Amino acid sequence: MKRAAPLLVLALAACATGGEPPPRPHERAFPDGFRPPLSQATGRPVYGWGGARRQPEAAENASPSRTPVLFIHGNTEDATFWEAARRSFRDAGWNDDELWAPSYGWASTARFDANDATAVTLDAFADEVLRYLGEKSGRPIRQFDIVAHSLGVTAVRQWLTQSNRWHQVRSFVAVAGANHGVWTARPDARGPSRTSSFELYRGSPWLAQLNAGGETIGAMRTMTLYDGTGRYDALFPAEDADSPALAGAVNLAFNREARGWAGGQDHRELARAPATLAVIADFLRAGAEPLPNAAPPTIVRDGDQLRAAPADARLHCAGEGRDPDRQTPPQTTVTLPPGQWLSCYAHSPVSGLSSPLARHAAAAGRGDGAALRLTADPAAGPFPQPVTVTLRASDPAALIVYSITGRPPDSGSARYRGPLYLPGPVALTAVAIAPDGRRSAPLRLRYDIGLEVDEALHSLQRQLDPTAALDDQGDRGNRPNGD
Repeated sequence: MKRAAPLLVLALAACATGGEPPPRPHERAFPDGFRPPLSQATGRPVYGWGGARRQPEAAENASPSRTPVLFIHGNTEDATFWEAARRSFRDAGWNDDELWAPSYGWASTARFDANDATAVTLDAFADEVLRYLGEKSGRPIRQFDIVAHSLGVTAVRQWLTQSNRWHQVRSFVAVAGANHGVWTARPDARGPSRTSSFELYRGSPWLAQLNAGGETIGAMRTMTLYDGTGRYDALFPAEDADSPALAGAVNLAFNREARGWAGGQDHRELARAPATLAVIADFLRAGAEPLPNAAPPTIVRDGDQLRAAPADARLHCAGEGRDPDRQTPPQTTVTLPPGQWLSCYAHSPVSGLSSPLARHAAAAGRGDGAALRLTADPAAGPFPQPVTVTLRASDPAALIVYSITGRPPDSGSARYRGPLYLPGPVALTAVAIAPDGRRSAPLRLRYDIGLEVDEALHSLQRQLDPTAALDDQGDRGNRPNGD
């Protein structure tokens, strides 16, 4: 098979939409009272579809009766990619309040989206969906399902990692995602769309960070669906055929394993062909619905011992820098071992709900009571190329966690395991937590990484006056949080 030039299909480009088309009326199909957040990429309100625009006649269809589904598209696409899925799920019994699809970025082959910026937008969009549905139904909506395609898969995983929201996802279907790299992405990519390539090339530090703690976290049910033959999806040839698979997931190499199927689905059709949509709907339908109005369980700490509440809930804990998943054995109580951080969540089989991920360490003999300090090197600023950031806590036993979503990091947020690789512009917030509970002041740093930085550094104004303000924003494709 002749491979297309890498920059033409860079980082899971899905179709040739061309330019930056204005939103079409049917793409901005949200109900009254829904407040679309701003896209981190475009700086404009997110468009897309979701929710019932008219009040249904049947009272049972007036609000979610089952877990709502978020459909997350891939690079170069928008929410219209999921129109076939919307029709299919409606026919299968889902109502409009249970189906949502944001158009989170540029929807353009001229300007690709990146995972980090997309993660920020998805976090804000999910918040608004839960707020809107909660107010409409008069009860808290605790969970959602996610069906993601292509770049949407890694963007969702980064969003959940950075925001510590694994407990809010009941089921996740990851279709044709570059979870272990894609041949079209290169570490020496150039041009304004290069960030997604830096993120997703084979063996990239960004993917290593994403996968380090585990590939399926918490009680979330996960299924991957992909080609597997190396023939039909041009982005995953034979040597990368199983790149979309995730450890701990139900991995379905559809074109390789589906019996009675003649031919194969390509990269785009894997997410929206009738045969695969039926498989996706069946997987979501098989998940138990959480009890309405139930409260999530909690982790209770008494000295160096942990337990879960209420009484039916159990702890799932992992050490050695790993995070627990569905396969982690449940425990009634856990005693914290000295010198080691445990990563835990509590899950209630009765309510079907989980607590947020949290990390704990034994407090005995740790620290001297001095204020905990956290430093970063380099300490923010503009950079023309990806940057590696080293974080250091004044107490070497401290846990360092960070987030790029704008949320204050908690103990279950993304864990610092070594120098951070930042391939594109981000606003980083980090905090150190000592075993005895001391916390550092939050470290808030903006890393403005892009070609515009290099151009601004060498502008005529800067050459005439090196002290002139650095104006590097221009028409950039990704905006760090706070722009």
